[in-house]
Amino acid sequence: MSNFKDDSSPNGSLSGAFANDLPGEFAKRFGGSSDTVRVFAAPARINLIGEHIDYNGGKVFPVALDRYLYAAIRKRNDDSIIVRNMDLPGEFRTTLGSPFVANANGDYVKYLNGILFGVQKAKGVLGSGFEMLLFSTVPMGAGVSSSAALELCFSYALSELYGLGIDRLDLVKISQKAEHDFAGVQCGIMDQFAVAFGKKDNAILLDTASLEYELVPLLLGDYRIVLMNSNKPRALADSKYNERLAECRRGLAELQNIVSIKNLCELSNRQFEEYSASIGDETVRRRVRHCVSENVRVLQSVDALKAGDLRSFGKLMCESHCSLRDDYEVSGSALDALYDEAMLQEGCLGARMTGAGFGGCAIALVHKDRVDAFIREVALGYMAKTSIEARFYIAGTGEGAHEIS
Repeated sequence: MSNFKDDSSPNGSLSGAFANDLPGEFAKRFGGSSDTVRVFAAPARINLIGEHIDYNGGKVFPVALDRYLYAAIRKRNDDSIIVRNMDLPGEFRTTLGSPFVANANGDYVKYLNGILFGVQKAKGVLGSGFEMLLFSTVPMGAGVSSSAALELCFSYALSELYGLGIDRLDLVKISQKAEHDFAGVQCGIMDQFAVAFGKKDNAILLDTASLEYELVPLLLGDYRIVLMNSNKPRALADSKYNERLAECRRGLAELQNIVSIKNLCELSNRQFEEYSASIGDETVRRRVRHCVSENVRVLQSVDALKAGDLRSFGKLMCESHCSLRDDYEVSGSALDALYDEAMLQEGCLGARMTGAGFGGCAIALVHKDRVDAFIREVALGYMAKTSIEARFYIAGTGEGAHEIS
């Protein structure tokens, strides 16, 4: 909902304990006492590796970030619903059973509509309306899953505020369906899962076919994950995402004529080489090759990090970016420029785009003593190539959706 702002402390709370002051900010805007206002938060996420395979039954490796979307919320005594956003002008009003109407300053309400519909379908109409104030340090449209942060923050807040007792996995599924049906993006489940289940100092190895997961300690030693925001709007991301989904489904259907699989990522690299000739279209074949090879890279990356082999992990990051650039064709000129500039820098072990692509963010694994020089040099090189000013952030880990006590 906002641009990157360096206003978060290492533990993810706003500077000056602003999250704890949100009830007071809420009362200034809505009136009344702040005593019954509750504050919830949900993090952004990055995917360390395993891009565009969560909708192909693959294994992915995301981590929750210490950048949060916050919702201060309070019940009303009638059926009115009022939402305001500290980063955007105006307000949105509706009543229980009626959707919000989006405008130029509030395209995000389509996600709120999806969550309201999903929660009430699961648990019945809420007993009363509510007022909600939103604030975020998560950048929208940057590929760090601002939409999933909004979905999980809002759905978790409703579950807790009204005592609905919806478990986290069901909140994840409600949020994913909101993305499908109300935003028109046929996303996999990774983003919502990472935002719900993220744990500080850990990444999540998630099998998107079975939803089994493992928390993997993120031990980077003297290295840091640098998040590089291209500041290039992701105008094509949603339409191209759905296009890639359709291509993968086509490839799967052709492969299922000769091999018994439910998802593309069930194939090994060897099996892909054996069966790939059955895929008639060369473009579809390359899409499938990315899915298969990326799934293998995820497992290799987890092994490398568990062994403390950061150089191997960095190499796998680079292979992932090249596959996303060449086989899946979702990186784009801005992300490729960030990648190229990052890989020229001393102390950088690897880099890759993260997220849907066509703009948004890339990440790099950089030695802590070289971070400042890395940021300076990449920023200069990127500006020279694109005339766009990139933004940078040292990516700390955060907690999944929770209430601020």
